[in-house]
Amino acid sequence: MNINKMVQEVLSEAAIELLDTLAAHTIVAAPQQRSSLTFMPVDADDWNATMLLMREIFEAEVLLSGDTEWLSFRILQAYGVRDGQLAYQFTPVFAQALAA
Repeated sequence: MNINKMVQEVLSEAAIELLDTLAAHTIVAAPQQRSSLTFMPVDADDWNATMLLMREIFEAEVLLSGDTEWLSFRILQAYGVRDGQLAYQFTPVFAQALAA
C-alpha cells in the first residue's frame, strides 16, 4: 500500500508540505533514530501557521486496510517548542514507514 496516498487523504496540502519538510529534516538530522525527538528551527513569522498545521498533523489518523488486516495509526507522537525550535516526534509506525 502507498502510505503517501493514505496521508494525502487525511491532511490538507499545506500540512502535507510541512510533513514532507519534517520527514526530510528527520532523515538528515537523525537517520538511525527516526522516531526520536527532533528539533527544527522555524521563522518567527511562521510560528502561528506552523503550530496550526502541526496540530492538524498530530490529530490525523491514517487507516491502512487489506483483505484480512488493518492498521490505524497517527503520524506524530508529540510536538511542541523547546529552546525556540519546533520539537516533534514521529510515532514508531510512521517512522518505520519513512525507512521503507
